[in-house]
Amino acid sequence: MFKTFIRNWLFVLIVILFNLFLSLRIPIRFFYYSFWFLISIVSFSLAWIFIEYFSVKLSLARKVIGKINENETLEIEAILENKGFLPLFNLVLEDNLSCALVGERKKQIIQDYLGSGYSVKISYQCECVQRGKYKLGPFSVYFFDPLNIFFFKKTYDVFSELYVYPQAAGIKSFPLLSKGTLPWFGIETARTSGDDDEFYGIRDYKQGDQVKRIHWVSSARKNRLIVKQFQQHKFLRATILFNLENDVNLGEGKENISEYIIRIAAAVSKYLIGAGVSLEIIAHAQELVHIPSNRGSEHLEEILKFLTIAQAESRVSLAEVIEETARSIANDSTLIVIMKDKDWEHLSTLLSLDKRNVSLIPLILISSTFLYTFDKREVVKDIAIKLSQTLNITPIIFSRGDNLGEIFLKYR
Repeated sequence: MFKTFIRNWLFVLIVILFNLFLSLRIPIRFFYYSFWFLISIVSFSLAWIFIEYFSVKLSLARKVIGKINENETLEIEAILENKGFLPLFNLVLEDNLSCALVGERKKQIIQDYLGSGYSVKISYQCECVQRGKYKLGPFSVYFFDPLNIFFFKKTYDVFSELYVYPQAAGIKSFPLLSKGTLPWFGIETARTSGDDDEFYGIRDYKQGDQVKRIHWVSSARKNRLIVKQFQQHKFLRATILFNLENDVNLGEGKENISEYIIRIAAAVSKYLIGAGVSLEIIAHAQELVHIPSNRGSEHLEEILKFLTIAQAESRVSLAEVIEETARSIANDSTLIVIMKDKDWEHLSTLLSLDKRNVSLIPLILISSTFLYTFDKREVVKDIAIKLSQTLNITPIIFSRGDNLGEIFLKYR
């Protein structure tokens, strides 16, 4: 902006000096009047911009949703209100969009005119290509005189917080959580008359039923003992465990191992919570993170926010994470480990969890595919055979470029 106007100012100065020179050297009054006309225009513009600088009262606000998914387009609305007494000409609004690509982070929009006491809404967009937590802003506004000769810049500290969630592939199928009773959407309803969760109905008394469960009103009406019946809820529980190691984060940009681990974790979390499974997260990034077991949309939001900001900053191995956290994994649950093929030998340390009725589902990334391009079928087959023979486990195997949703369809 400044470089452009320096050229304009130099051009105006040259024209004025040229007219001055001609008016002094040539006895033609046109150049004399032309010189003073140009001086008058410049003086008027300077006076306007000087008054505007001290009198401008511009109010700005930004309307934007607080969360969006990776690779989606963010819709933004800026509201400008001129509270000053001077009309504003040729405003240039500049918004700093940290969620955009490096060369597109300064979004500029021109507003030709904004009268005193009026407001205007300006809409624009931003492509959010990388997960993360971003701070949008501040606004910068360039004010011009009516003749567009001079300008000044003001910064408005209007900020907005934005979460760009990792891309979560739509999973239509997932291996059965084999431990415990398979419920309807993760919940089993058992009709009992014990100390259960919530009232279900009434039924005839059976020997062994507790006296405190007798429904006396119904018993008197039917002239026989009737007891209150309750329903007991059992929830499937699952744990997703992964380690975002810094030293072995092969690949570049969004096509690296840690990004794939995070996308897989996001997709699996979305699927399981949508199916009513009680889910917990155990992960190591810069430090050990434990999101306790829970269900529902708010819990999914908490998980996605963690996955949004998680970085490959772990300095420990997966084996150390497993050793430190294995005791905290709930009995009668399923452990889902997202790991690299180089770490598959650490799965043997988890087999002891079988004594606590914990089943294991390994999701394995083939590290070499993040460095080289080759036919992966033989590599996948070799890893699957080794795990099946050594640990009697059928892994789900991923490599760079895979459609995550389609991979799970193979393991119905």
